[in-house]
Amino acid sequence: MEKLVVLMLSGMTNGSVYGLVGLSLSLIYVSSRIINFAQGEFVMIGAMSTVFFLVALGLPTPISVLASVVLGAAVAFLLERFVYVPLVRRADPLTVMIGTFAAAVVIAGAALVAWGPNQLFVPNLFSLDPISLGVVTTTAQQIAIIAAFALLIVLTWWILFKTNFGLTVRAVGVNPTVARLMGIRSERIVRFCFLFSAAVSVVAGILIGPLLGGQASMGVLLSVKGFMAAILGGLGSPFAAAAGGLLIGILEALVGGYANSLYAEPIIFALILIVLLVKPYGLLGEFEAVQR
Repeated sequence: MEKLVVLMLSGMTNGSVYGLVGLSLSLIYVSSRIINFAQGEFVMIGAMSTVFFLVALGLPTPISVLASVVLGAAVAFLLERFVYVPLVRRADPLTVMIGTFAAAVVIAGAALVAWGPNQLFVPNLFSLDPISLGVVTTTAQQIAIIAAFALLIVLTWWILFKTNFGLTVRAVGVNPTVARLMGIRSERIVRFCFLFSAAVSVVAGILIGPLLGGQASMGVLLSVKGFMAAILGGLGSPFAAAAGGLLIGILEALVGGYANSLYAEPIIFALILIVLLVKPYGLLGEFEAVQR
């Protein structure tokens, strides 16, 4: 029983990061119908920029976190302004998605030049000392990751469903053409989703970096895991995508703990395939199915 609880906690920790990347991907997809394959690079930016601002420059922790978020938002603005906007005006959605993948390679290459190919130690914002919670032992850093996941989910829900701006975001997601006819500036909605998604992923990178380590190439794997999460949960709903990431993290931990971690990805991909055969829009993708 104790082993199960430990594995569940570990799975929730990694799954929270996958879920936040999935949420970010889904937000951009809902507003633009485009998959941003560069989304995992913002997690990398969060981890690696923490090393730069906290260690190299020696800035205070709050300023370092804010600077990392601003850096991620700036990169997202450049991605939206100079990759998404020019391509979406003259090319089909598949070409735009390929453009985001090319941008991911460029971002990873820039990180490789800036920080090198080696894995770097990412300073922890919270203590890594063991904390006993009944039968399980955890750390403040793990708790912070799960808490940040929950808080960002609540923040996203509040923006989308409790503000007038969120109403316009959802209107663009339902029917961009009608939204434009009603005077909604859909390009601003898409830009907001790019910036907000980048900030969410940067926060995820700042928190998970001390546990995974920081590396310029880490964004590719996280983009894949986030995409898997969005597909499993439901790409048309940010919250379904987040739930899919949590499920993937828990499955990874359970397979690795009770069998072999090498089997984790084949099992998860098999599960996704089965889910798509039964529910093509994901486990919680009823909203997307209704739109179709």
